[in-house]
Amino acid sequence: MATTTWHFTLTPTPFTGHERDLLAEDLVRCGSGPSLLHVLSATVGVSSRWTRPMVLRGFGPDGHLRGAAVVFLCRDAGPSFGLPGPVRSAIRRGPSIWYWERTSLGTDGHASPGLVVEGVDRDEFRDQALRWLRRHQLLGVVVEDRADRPPPSSRGTRGLGVSRVSVRETGHASLLERHRNLSRKMRRFGSRGGTLRRIQGALPEDLREVLLGAYAVSRPLNPPFVELYPQMVRAHSALDSPDAWHVVAVLDGRPVGYHSWWHSGHTLSLLSGAFTRPPGGTVHAYENVLLESMALARDLGCRTAQLGPTVNGVKRALFGSDPTELRFVSALPPMRWGVGLALPRSALAPAEIARVTGG
Repeated sequence: MATTTWHFTLTPTPFTGHERDLLAEDLVRCGSGPSLLHVLSATVGVSSRWTRPMVLRGFGPDGHLRGAAVVFLCRDAGPSFGLPGPVRSAIRRGPSIWYWERTSLGTDGHASPGLVVEGVDRDEFRDQALRWLRRHQLLGVVVEDRADRPPPSSRGTRGLGVSRVSVRETGHASLLERHRNLSRKMRRFGSRGGTLRRIQGALPEDLREVLLGAYAVSRPLNPPFVELYPQMVRAHSALDSPDAWHVVAVLDGRPVGYHSWWHSGHTLSLLSGAFTRPPGGTVHAYENVLLESMALARDLGCRTAQLGPTVNGVKRALFGSDPTELRFVSALPPMRWGVGLALPRSALAPAEIARVTGG
């Protein structure tokens, strides 16, 4: 459609019932459904000193909603670059950067390509939204499929990749057939007293707090909102909805890890997941949770499982990974130059991402 005049707001206001009605058709078109907005609103409902999830809304000249997405404003991006404490503190005193994950749908409780109302082109919403962000924020990053056209005034670098799988082609049975070592890992997990629990609805609070302890384990790659992540997990796991599902690994009577999912439409979206490091290891609890999650997707009649960023080699080996890019956007050339200078020396260097993700 022809370009029209847009205006935008960036606020911590959750999605309203009217907005859910307006965006419902697009969510269904994406293979999901309106209930996904409950998760996105739960994300917008939490904040911290350094991080503020917001809803970016685009409006037409008539003042009617045309599209929306969740965008983070972050002032604690130091861990993403692997920067030391003093530099991290200096970044916290500076202006926030924005972060928009477009390659998934609902993963981590915030990702979306940009949801649009009937008659609005998604690419136009994306272009207009990035133009507005470029004009109103010093620096930000949009995560996109590598094949997407880079936005103006941007500096791109390799992303983690994203795992989006067909449940029919990469479900429980096909995984066991294609990866013969998985049967051995299932047997070993069971022989050590390992069991798996499916929980629908809110995750029991006592279990929630035990599993949150897994986030104390340091990770080589972090999003710029990592310090808010435990609060986001609490908000998502407290949602008492039949669309909320949790797969919990228990070893010798103790929970050692989990994945939380949201079921909407024909899609199962990964909200969060973490594993502890008990003495003797988790005995392949991670692979067992992934297998059980694919069985859950099958049982729920899902066509697609959205697993989000490909954060390790196991996920890549089992589910594959579509290439993505981190595109740093700024209207100021010195900002883009500074990012280009810092990236090869940071935790986001392409070689470091390849080492961590196994590809």
